[in-house]
Formats: sequence, C-alpha cells, structure tokens
Amino acid sequence: MKVKKVKIPKNKKVKLPKIGFFLLIFVLLTSLLLNLLQEYLRTENYRVTRVVDGDSFDLKDGRRIRLLSLDAPEKNRCFYPESRERLKSLILNKKVKLKDVVTDDYGRILADVFVDPPAGGFVNKIMLAEGLARFSYVKSPYYEELKSISLNAKNLKKGIYSPLCRTTSTDPDCLIKANINHGEKFYFTPNCRNYQQVIIDEAFGDRWFCTEDDAVQEGFIKASGC
Repeated sequence: MKVKKVKIPKNKKVKLPKIGFFLLIFVLLTSLLLNLLQEYLRTENYRVTRVVDGDSFDLKDGRRIRLLSLDAPEKNRCFYPESRERLKSLILNKKVKLKDVVTDDYGRILADVFVDPPAGGFVNKIMLAEGLARFSYVKSPYYEELKSISLNAKNLKKGIYSPLCRTTSTDPDCLIKANINHGEKFYFTPNCRNYQQVIIDEAFGDRWFCTEDDAVQEGFIKASGC
C-alpha cells in the first residue's frame, strides 16, 4: 500500500491572528515599562533630600550617608556653614553614586560619593581640596590621593586651615590651649613640654582659656608632660 506524500509549500509564512499579534506587543511593552519604572525607582532612592553638615546627608530612601575618609566641622564651629553649603551645592536634590561602602562601629554608612558632571565628580575629593574638611585617615582605594590633596589644602591654608579657624590668642592673659583629639579633651599651659606644637583648631572644638579652672569646667583635663 502506497502512502501518499503531502507536499508542504516552501517559505510559507505562518500568519498570527491579529489579536494575538497585538497581545504580544502589549505584553512586551508592558514588560519594558515595568523594567524602566523599576530602574527609575531604584536610582531615585539615591537622590539626596537633605544635607546635614559638611560630611553627612540623607537619601530619599531614608539612609544617612557619611563621606568616607573625611571629617567636617560640626554645628557652631568654625567653617561649619561654608562646609555645609558647599556640600549642598554639590549634591542636594541630585542622584549620587556610592562606592566603597562600609559601616563603622557606630552603625553609620560611609562611602566615596560621586555625582555626574557638571555638578562636580568625586565629592570627597572636592571637599578636602577646598579645605572644607580634614582627612580622617580611613583606608580606602583613594587613600593616598585624598591624603595628598588634604595636605596640599593645609599647606595652602585653605578653609579650616586658614587663620580664621587656626587661631592664636590675642589676649596675653589667656594662653591656655584646650585641644580635642579623638574625643579626648586636654589642656596645655605655656610650661607644658609640647605647648608650642599644639594647634588650636576651632573648626573641631579647640579653644583658648584664661584659667585652668575654666578649662576644667568645660571638661578638659591637664595633659601629661605639664
């Protein structure tokens, strides 16, 4: 018994029903729009909504970020307004990119922060280069570069390194140097061994006092070698 072969026309296109074609297009477009929306929402979380001071800011998703490897003046200290305003001009209401993200012992999120041109670029670098914060010697991929930039700002007496913040006493009766170092508060009288090397940096809470009692009342203790 012979089986009759059925010839299938070559190059014959299979036509989809019109409704199926439009349904396929709708599904593809919906998927694309959802992906775009998801990406927008993800990047929108990195928009800066508030600048706290010269080294800290809040993101739209509620996270507070601190600039890695630097420390800016706190409120009511020398160059606090200038430092905060400069950071605001760089990042406020802009989306930022975070690199080298770490969490310190206090639970704070630290990062190297970048913004797209023309806003500036590497935010940590700009703040140090303009003398608006001091280098904090935290290890990062940019450690040597940032250290060098900070040293240059110090040599040029920019910002916090200027005579506005690094002061000398104008009162011959008020020569006690009160210094805050890593949270510890010491004062030095002129007969202290290291008196001449002590710098009064008002950007970070250092002060001049007229009497030892005044220094003690403010929480300072006499340094060793005095």
